[in-house]
Amino acid sequence: MLKSLLATLALVAGQLLSTDATLYKPEGYKGGKAYGGGQLVHYATVSLWVNALECADLAGDTNLVAALVRQFDPYRPGAEKSSVMNDFRHVDLSIVGAIPLEIAILTGDKELAKLGLSYADRQWEKPREGLDWGDRWYDPIPLERRLEMWQNGYSPETRLWIDDMYMITLLQSQAFRLTGDVKYIERSAKEMCLYIRELQRDDGLFNHGPDVPFVWGRGDGWMAAGMALNLKYLPKDSEHREEIISGYRKMMATLLANQRESGLWGQLVNDPESYEETSGSAMFAYAFMAGVNAGVLDDEYRIAAEKAYNALLTKLDKYGNLGAVCVGTGKRNSREWYLTRPVCNGDPHGQAPLLWLVRELLVYYKSLQ
Repeated sequence: MLKSLLATLALVAGQLLSTDATLYKPEGYKGGKAYGGGQLVHYATVSLWVNALECADLAGDTNLVAALVRQFDPYRPGAEKSSVMNDFRHVDLSIVGAIPLEIAILTGDKELAKLGLSYADRQWEKPREGLDWGDRWYDPIPLERRLEMWQNGYSPETRLWIDDMYMITLLQSQAFRLTGDVKYIERSAKEMCLYIRELQRDDGLFNHGPDVPFVWGRGDGWMAAGMALNLKYLPKDSEHREEIISGYRKMMATLLANQRESGLWGQLVNDPESYEETSGSAMFAYAFMAGVNAGVLDDEYRIAAEKAYNALLTKLDKYGNLGAVCVGTGKRNSREWYLTRPVCNGDPHGQAPLLWLVRELLVYYKSLQ
């Protein structure tokens, strides 16, 4: 298994290194647009980059770590593409701070530590008009709503969209790992509890939106991964831990019951007529394996995660592109909408969670040595 994991890491990380992170479109990619538009590092590419760094370090591949660190050089403060490190207050844009944080964790780079922490800290700053929203990117949340969130101890970037809880958790957990300051992981956990209370269904899964009663795989995958990531770092005595564990275990049990014989999950998790989709499947398998490593789930989830990993390998092409990834999908109150969404290969929405899973499997198998 270790040999397979290292080979997958090399393939997928190599794809990232072969392309401009702000124009993500590596060799063999079949997905249409180049992610980032030359102006930003897309949140899925951020996750791919951070996890490639973590995996490479865990594997002891110092050359790969160095190459992934060098790839950030154009975005350093004062460098030619430093404007990529945007100043917009939006959950999908703030996550870019996780890259300099991970590099700082691995290398001790103080300049990048300061840069990364500025993103984590401002995610809980008192909101204001002006820099908070860039009209080129997203519709704004009204200032009154953002102030209400902040006054109640939540991030002003709170939208109650299920993918938020990976974006926020990754950034805040990186800040915790760098500094050891529990405020970062605790506020992420408080946010997670809000999302669980507001959005989780009785069966543990999550609808794509409050007005959309469909369990879209990748949407639920972000939430599953966020809970797993929170539990990985949250102190055992945290007031939020039991609530997250309860919501997490409920979700994991339902996901296990819906895993298909192939090892993958459907585009709509609980709809047997939906096609098999890989990005959500990788996310669920990661959440299983992270729970096993954290001592929160038992060994049947490891077996299920490995079954999913082996199935995902059959979808990798020679370049390291993962196939059968659903294209970017907004919510819509239509079953047909989800059942007919196109698929692509090499999309960072699939590349990233595949490396999440590789990392957790590496943790498990290295612990057996």
